[in-house]
Amino acid sequence: MTSVTQIEDEFYRQLHPVLSHPGMKLAGAVSKGLLKAAFKIDLNSDGKDDGTISPSLPELDLRTGLDDPRGRLLVFDDLERCRIPVSEVLGFVNAYVEHEKLKAIIVANETKVMEGDETYLEIKEKLIGQTLEVLPETQAAFASFLTLISDQRTRDFLEEHADVVLAVHAEGGRGNLRTLKHAMWDFEKLSRHFEKRHWDKSPSMTKALRGVLATSMERRAGKMVEADLERLVGNTFSRIFHKEASAKTTAADEIDDRYKQIDFDDIVISVGVLAGMLFRGDVDGDAIRASLDASSDFLQPEEQPLWHRAHHTFYGDDDEADIVAAQVEHAFASGSVKARGQLMHLFGIRLWFSTLGLIDRNRQQVVDEGLAYIAKLEDAGEIAEIDRSSFDRDNSFFQTRVIDETTPEYRTLADAYSEASNRVLRSKYLTIAHELIRRLPCEPDEVLLDMVVNNVRSAPYFDQPILAALPPEYFVKCVLGWPPKIQSQALNILHGRHELRHGDMLTSERAWVTRVDDLLTAALPAQRPMSRERLRAAIARKLTPLRPTSDTSAVGP
Repeated sequence: MTSVTQIEDEFYRQLHPVLSHPGMKLAGAVSKGLLKAAFKIDLNSDGKDDGTISPSLPELDLRTGLDDPRGRLLVFDDLERCRIPVSEVLGFVNAYVEHEKLKAIIVANETKVMEGDETYLEIKEKLIGQTLEVLPETQAAFASFLTLISDQRTRDFLEEHADVVLAVHAEGGRGNLRTLKHAMWDFEKLSRHFEKRHWDKSPSMTKALRGVLATSMERRAGKMVEADLERLVGNTFSRIFHKEASAKTTAADEIDDRYKQIDFDDIVISVGVLAGMLFRGDVDGDAIRASLDASSDFLQPEEQPLWHRAHHTFYGDDDEADIVAAQVEHAFASGSVKARGQLMHLFGIRLWFSTLGLIDRNRQQVVDEGLAYIAKLEDAGEIAEIDRSSFDRDNSFFQTRVIDETTPEYRTLADAYSEASNRVLRSKYLTIAHELIRRLPCEPDEVLLDMVVNNVRSAPYFDQPILAALPPEYFVKCVLGWPPKIQSQALNILHGRHELRHGDMLTSERAWVTRVDDLLTAALPAQRPMSRERLRAAIARKLTPLRPTSDTSAVGP
């Protein structure tokens, strides 16, 4: 509620035998004016007490004209959610208690009330006669929530591990039974896709249970966004380095500190699967099972990727660290690592190992050797073309952040790979442009979505000047040979690509568009009358405004 008048109106609605009928609730709040006209109640009597803490005292006498309220309780629920200032609400309640001699109960999350009003405790001391703390019956609630789990294997597992569930809930300190219920449901969403080989490893499933419960409760409490989850799960090293460098504590750090019994680097479920379920409602059984199978709990040590084993040397002994460091150096020297994600992880790991003294290289040598490695891959045609979607990142692969990913040395290597990938893409511009031109008459909408920023899907070429690789004469010849509708759509695509002017990314193509404009304009006299007028109008609307100095005076219909 936003004003005390709403409270007064609600009292009358509930006390009056007609207004309190369930059907009347659909009519909404009853205004004071309607009440005054219907019941002849004096709503302007001055009952205000100059000695009270709030001027917002009730103007309505609950004992006048309606059911006798004596013997009833006034219950004010969810005080912390009320948008009326706390001092004003409490003064309003106190007026009924002191002047009308009624009884009142206020139900509230006192912690949140205190966060919103520093004067609350002082006011409370004067007004509140007795405080009772309500604590959740977590065990009883858990037993009830179990009956809501439909998957039998999950229900049995949760019942067997009730102590784990209750411990995580207590450690989170949320105290909210609703978040516990939803966290159990979230675990079921994933666990119904587990297979027998997964359930047979009960300790691994227990780690998954802890991780899902904690992240679900933090998400539902509004304390964690997707970026926090990515920093939390599988990224202890990155968070430690970031915290040391910035001297700042992140939300992920706070969550990690809160759950002492959970190692968020070892919860079996990948951060990608968790994020999909918690933030987008994605539950893919194949992805869930693949996530489990790729974890260190289900992979044999010899099956684990080298970068993964290197990450986990933090938890091994020194002999193991020496062995893995030697394996990293051998793989690097042999040039056996080709995949971008694995390579970027090894770049970060070598920088880390260099700092620790595990390899006989300083950080600049690691950078120089990394740059040479990238150059060899490019010469061999083995540089990967980076996904042009907005979800591509160069600091996180396989749902795991790269060690040292924020350092200048790593950024140098990541940028060098990106540049090499861009060179690979630029070498394909002519082929890509020809393919788009070939598809345009049959799939104009798909070509538009590939080339122009839109709300449907990622446009892989929106910022790539691929058309500039085509001779403008060739493009003009194609346009003149297309049917009128396709001509219009082709020029619409050019206009859509350039009207927003995405920085300087399409600069070289803008000069190409100007040349296309000149060639099409020069071809107009040779066209038949209707085609000439239609094409002239399209050029004036779509191409001429893109010229450095536009002349739009001859825009057609």
